[in-house]
Formats: sequence, structure tokens, C-alpha cells
Amino acid sequence: MILVIGGRSQGKTQYVMQNFGVREEEIACAFGKNKVIVHLEKLIRDQGAERVLKSLEERADTDCIVCCDEVGMGIVPADAGERTYRDEVGRVLCHAAQRASRVIRVFAGLGQVIR
Repeated sequence: MILVIGGRSQGKTQYVMQNFGVREEEIACAFGKNKVIVHLEKLIRDQGAERVLKSLEERADTDCIVCCDEVGMGIVPADAGERTYRDEVGRVLCHAAQRASRVIRVFAGLGQVIR
């Protein structure tokens, strides 16, 4: 698994398409047989962190590419539920980064390999 992280609208999907030869039809915001899973942060909100962690674990040793917006930067939300959500996304990303063969951060369309 390759993990690609970065801020919203920073070019993660385009980066993956250009650098990994991925076609648009191989990209989805869902777990399945897709090569690229985008918006992991939305899946965590919709399905819960535990279910997403299980799905990531099933794909850890595959050539799957997972993209996620960074949600833990900036102003801390006043709403307790939103703070909990940010924490859950952070925990899932920490786990995914440890299991990933490569971690890339994309900023302004430029990828920086972290691992």
C-alpha cells in the first residue's frame, strides 16, 4: 500500500495519476477492487475508524494507493464531535503510514516522499 496525504485540493489525485500511471476509472471513494482509494477522511466519517482500519489492513500488502486529506491542521473545532473525528483520522493515518510501503505528502501538486 502507498499512502498519499496532503491538504484539501493540493493535487493528490493528479499526482497519483501522473506518477503511478493510474486511470480515472481506477479511482474511487470506496473500498473495493479499485487501485486508488481517495478521501479516506470521508470514509472514516461515514464508516467509522475501526471499519476503515480493518479495510486498510486487508490492503496493506497490495499495490493499492490510498489518498487522504489532512484534517488535523489549522483551527481546532469547538465541537467535541469534530475534535474526536480529527483524532480518529489522525490515528488511522498513523496506522496506515506504519503499514504502507511508501508515504508521500503532496503540497501544491508536488510530492515529497516521507518514506
